Amino acid sequence: MKQRVPRTAIACGAWIAGMQLFVYYGTRALPPVRPPMDWSLPLDEAIPLIPAWITVYFLAYVTWVTGFWRILCLGRTRAIRVSFAYGAALLVCGLCFVFLPCTMERPAVAGEGLFPSLVRLLYQIDAPSNLLPSIHVLASYFCWRGMAGCREVPRAQRLFYLVFFVLVCLSILFVKQHVLVDIPAAVVLAEGTFWLARAVGPERFFREKQQPQLRR
Repeated sequence: MKQRVPRTAIACGAWIAGMQLFVYYGTRALPPVRPPMDWSLPLDEAIPLIPAWITVYFLAYVTWVTGFWRILCLGRTRAIRVSFAYGAALLVCGLCFVFLPCTMERPAVAGEGLFPSLVRLLYQIDAPSNLLPSIHVLASYFCWRGMAGCREVPRAQRLFYLVFFVLVCLSILFVKQHVLVDIPAAVVLAEGTFWLARAVGPERFFREKQQPQLRR
């Protein structure tokens, strides 16, 4: 009987989710090594708070699940390389969060209604730390970059993840959750770990399970 869900996709998916939780919450449990720095630029101060962008910010979590899963089902080599690259990128993020902590000033959220309430909820549950590089940008970039150039994925689907990546970059600024420098830092980190994955070829360290041959 043919196995519909590749075991590699399940293992890599668990690795990605585990690393994400470990780095994001694990670093917050550690005591600060040094006082956090604010790398806001004058342009950051000119960017207004637009609460409606919180929808894109929260929808990003859904696109991570669908995007990574789509990538992990594209084949063993791609799944392992993307998972390796993302894990390495998250480790670098964790080191930055601990040894290069950053913070920012967030404005008071005025007004009532759904969007301002969601922004206030975000500010309440997510302190202005773990900023550089932005994991929001990193994960969204990986979802597009991991399937870029793959003909098995329809062009419209690849375009969707590229457009949504751009929207995520805008959302973290318009909800005042990150500053501008957090965006290029995440993209450069992602490209660096993609290069590392190609150079290392981590798939060669894992044996591919042979399918049993049917007797004639």
